[in-house]
Amino acid sequence: MAIESAALRYFRVVTECGSIKQAAAALRIAPSAISRQVQGLEDELSVKLFKRGARGMSLTDVGHMLYRYAVENRQQLDSLRSGVGEFASLRRGHVKIATVEGLLVRFLSDFVVDLSRDHPGISISMTAVGSRDVADMVGQNDVDLGLVFGRAPRRDLIELAHMRQSLCLIVSPRHRLASRRSCSVRELAGLRVVVPDSSFGIRQEIDKACARARVPLEVHHETNSLAFAQAVVASSHLGTFLPRSTALPLIQAGALVAVPLRDKRLEATQTTLVQSSVARASPAAKLVADLVVARMEADGRAEA
Repeated sequence: MAIESAALRYFRVVTECGSIKQAAAALRIAPSAISRQVQGLEDELSVKLFKRGARGMSLTDVGHMLYRYAVENRQQLDSLRSGVGEFASLRRGHVKIATVEGLLVRFLSDFVVDLSRDHPGISISMTAVGSRDVADMVGQNDVDLGLVFGRAPRRDLIELAHMRQSLCLIVSPRHRLASRRSCSVRELAGLRVVVPDSSFGIRQEIDKACARARVPLEVHHETNSLAFAQAVVASSHLGTFLPRSTALPLIQAGALVAVPLRDKRLEATQTTLVQSSVARASPAAKLVADLVVARMEADGRAEA
């Protein structure tokens, strides 16, 4: 069903084409059908809309008034269709997210489950890489959104939200430091550890903290998998460094212990949601971004 009436549409096209014959060719309908509709408008308004002459048809003063109305009406309808299209696309679409691994287990898995329930038409592609690669993927428009550990490392990214992710020492319950209520960086001297590789923001922050305190760590293993690091720590006397929320499933299962680190910088570490400053986000990506921001703010309040 057309929202714009046939009579108003035919009148507008006749005005723009200059004659009923040319309007009929543009609309691919019989000239008589257009004549009837235009005549019906003139009868309804009790005025003449066109001056008919040898060179075609020109608008009367009242015709000019009606033409301005017809154009404004068409513009409003186009805006309405665009708005309806964007509203519909909020309920369906595909959104690509790159993230640091630490947010997969609880934060993002819970988010995707809730998104599937509330917005079943939106699908997600989730890629886990280090913070630098997350930033590059967002900057190169390979993904719509990114979650990095720390602040955005590129100037062409916009920071949409932050969530506190304090770093802890993660050890097994049998480790000599497992019973500590907290631990300073200096007390980590000589600690045997399995750590994320240098592409991880976690590793970068730990290296900076240890360098400031002039504390050497004994790195036994290096990995690009936080799940692997946790598995090794749970079965050995090595330690690692993660936000407590990342290791929460194994902590709740009694396989790991999180010991808070007394260091202002490590206590203030955070995860940041970023998007490109130049790429235009789809309506579905905007919706997902808003929902992630709300989830991050809620989690931040809960931790505080």
